[in-house]
Amino acid sequence: MIINLNGWPGVGKLTVGLELAELLGARLLDNHSLLNIAIALTDYPGPAYYEAAGALRDIAFRYARALPPGTPLILTSVNASGGPGGFAAEHWAAVRDLAQARGVPLISITLECSPDERARRVVEPVRRVSRKLRDPAVIERMVIGRALFDDGADYRLAVDTTHRDAKTSAGIIAAWIRDTVAAV
Repeated sequence: MIINLNGWPGVGKLTVGLELAELLGARLLDNHSLLNIAIALTDYPGPAYYEAAGALRDIAFRYARALPPGTPLILTSVNASGGPGGFAAEHWAAVRDLAQARGVPLISITLECSPDERARRVVEPVRRVSRKLRDPAVIERMVIGRALFDDGADYRLAVDTTHRDAKTSAGIIAAWIRDTVAAV
């Protein structure tokens, strides 16, 4: 299966993804593993950035297609409408194509969080090391002006991480996958 953790910056995609990967014996490909190379070597946002990000994703997905059939893959992203360059829609199409190429279900998990908690989390210093967005005002403008999407996912679940740690959130997701997806 491919599990895509989608949500606004600060909801806990990477921290939940790390816990979920451990619970499911999955591989985790965090969006910043790819985007940070493009950020470091090009001007964001700009044509070279989107070209580099797309090329890096294509390389990573080539290797993801070659994973053993029973190996779950967890991805993280902000799949949201209205972003610059149409990259989010292109990226989501590539994720759907990857699931189809692997012949596995595509599971979309939308992580949610209260605005106050999200604002508290995004300013944490560790986000700077990962080159993650750290300005709460910018994120709030994103939330107001854009909408998360997961069209074409085979299964969907929303999990509020506001008052849950990553381990608890991952446990909820893993149990839901076992009860819902694995039962099919």
